[in-house]
Amino acid sequence: MTTREDLRRSGAAIREKLGFPANSPKSELAPGFDRLAEEFAWGSIWARPGLTLDDRMLAVLSALTSEQRLPQLRRYIVAALHIGVPPRTIQEVFIHCGIYSGFPTVLNSLALANEVFAEKSIIVPEAEMPDLDGEALMALGRETKHGLHGDRSERGYAAPDNVTTGSLYETAIAYGYGVIWNRPDLDHRQRIICTVAAFTAIHHLVQLAKFAQSALNSGLTREQVVEVITQTAPYTGFPRALNALSAFNDALE
Repeated sequence: MTTREDLRRSGAAIREKLGFPANSPKSELAPGFDRLAEEFAWGSIWARPGLTLDDRMLAVLSALTSEQRLPQLRRYIVAALHIGVPPRTIQEVFIHCGIYSGFPTVLNSLALANEVFAEKSIIVPEAEMPDLDGEALMALGRETKHGLHGDRSERGYAAPDNVTTGSLYETAIAYGYGVIWNRPDLDHRQRIICTVAAFTAIHHLVQLAKFAQSALNSGLTREQVVEVITQTAPYTGFPRALNALSAFNDALE
């Protein structure tokens, strides 16, 4: 049986891997808080099996940018760099999650990341972006959407004959699935991690259930989807993570 001391030791090891220093008693925010964080966040969540450290970091960056927890996001940008996540990948997480939480979140998070990169004298490499015409872009978007969702890709608000959502959803197909899902520096498996974490954080359970099922078409197992959702709990709260886990379970059944 895992003891609390075991969790603290595991948590301390994860914290050190991420480059977070141990606080001195004088800098502790409240009595016993650092011990709680080490045991709960690092030991009980980050140290769980099932996902790599990089995958867990993608989930955390996605949750924090979606909720705009910017002071904490700064710390985790530094931690992501510390474990070797490329700066372009960090930027892509924020751009990707902006489809779901809005472009202001992209602007704020990219500005913050670029401040961190400048402080560390990191030069972000250029990236080649495909320049497709409108017809080719729509075709790529439809192909990507169907590859992710299969037969579920044209139901509900995504149905082609839905006169209420149709005009907006055409734009989502072209620029969401066509452009953003096919930008470099994040593959589809990584993007589905970001998507599941983002929908959990902003509590969009209908979309969460849809994409969590699609994660199984993108290289993730059911257990790994559970881990992605669980990883968000220390950052956006247990209720949202538990509701998302329930929505995923209901969708599969």
